[in-house]
Amino acid sequence: METENVTAYPGGLTLPNSSDPADWLTSTSPYISSTLDPRNDTTTSAAMGNVTATPTDLQRFQHFYRPIHGVAAPIICVLGIIANCLNIVVLTRKNMISPTNILLAGLAISDGLTMAAYFPYAILTYHVYKDASPPYGNAQYEMFFAIFSVIVHSISIWLTVSLAVFRYIFIRYPRRGAKLCSIPRAKLTIVIVCLVVTIVCIPNSVSYVFLDVPMGNDTGWFITTREDTAGYRFLKSFNLWVQAVLIKLLPCFLLSVLSILLIKQMKDAEKRRKKLLNRNGKGDDETKRHRKTNRTTRMLVVVVVLFVVTETPQGILQLLGGVVEGFFHNIYWPLGDVMDTLALFNNGINFVLYCTMSKQFRDTFFKLFLREIISDGSRRTTIMMSTQPTKDSDL
Repeated sequence: METENVTAYPGGLTLPNSSDPADWLTSTSPYISSTLDPRNDTTTSAAMGNVTATPTDLQRFQHFYRPIHGVAAPIICVLGIIANCLNIVVLTRKNMISPTNILLAGLAISDGLTMAAYFPYAILTYHVYKDASPPYGNAQYEMFFAIFSVIVHSISIWLTVSLAVFRYIFIRYPRRGAKLCSIPRAKLTIVIVCLVVTIVCIPNSVSYVFLDVPMGNDTGWFITTREDTAGYRFLKSFNLWVQAVLIKLLPCFLLSVLSILLIKQMKDAEKRRKKLLNRNGKGDDETKRHRKTNRTTRMLVVVVVLFVVTETPQGILQLLGGVVEGFFHNIYWPLGDVMDTLALFNNGINFVLYCTMSKQFRDTFFKLFLREIISDGSRRTTIMMSTQPTKDSDL
């Protein structure tokens, strides 16, 4: 952006003169870090002096999909928060404690916090202030949301990388895996990931500023990234590269490589098991352990692949938005709601994967939450059968 062509707006922030409001209004989405525009064309036009432009196909799609996302996102968030709470309860039972499950529990906490932060954002953005000027209190929440959601979602991504690394070490070095990937090291990994990610996200956390925009007889409050000095302009570019490379593309690359290695190790372990069975002729216990290990690994591969499928397109688009002029607002921004929906879905789907692919998780869940229902049903059935009239026997 050219720094010479600026206009002073109320609030002390200098903004670029542009025919496109998206050039200066920034977004706080936790997943895409894209745009927070005034919520409809009417308020945008009022704020920018009735600027009009011919919408592209992607912009038309954005306006079509926005109401759908406004309904779907809160529903997905509520279901996802419940699902992640169930994950935490089940994974922290005594019989479930393991390095893998500790990392999965940490992942459930970060996913749940991400969705908990997104829920009020979706309600305020797509419903409460859909056709109204957002007040200062709403901008304050968006400031918190822009900082907090990026941190916790980034923690989720790197915990998934840690999970894949732990699993690969465990099956690649079966004898030393238990020592290398112990429970204390899993807990330490969570702490390190949280600290490092929080530090890496500092540029994002300090780059926002409040913006008041006159809208007719009212004033709307938004947040935007500061660009009033050379330092803040550098910080914005630096943050873009950090988010695209360190938070998206690098972990997705690592997860893709680790997924391939995990699948290869499963096949190699199967070959070794068959050779062992042919040599010894027995091995029922070994077969059971092998099947359990493979089930767990397959489940984790699915979790990892879903992250890769969800996050990689965002990282690529974000990177292109930083190097191709106009790409961010013409391509990346209109797809923001779709990418948010996919990310929210990915954050809430793990419970279904655990239930369908892990017998131990499923059994523990039934024991914790359905035992009383099942036992009550059995008691009622027994009582009903005992009170049924019996036929008199012929004498």
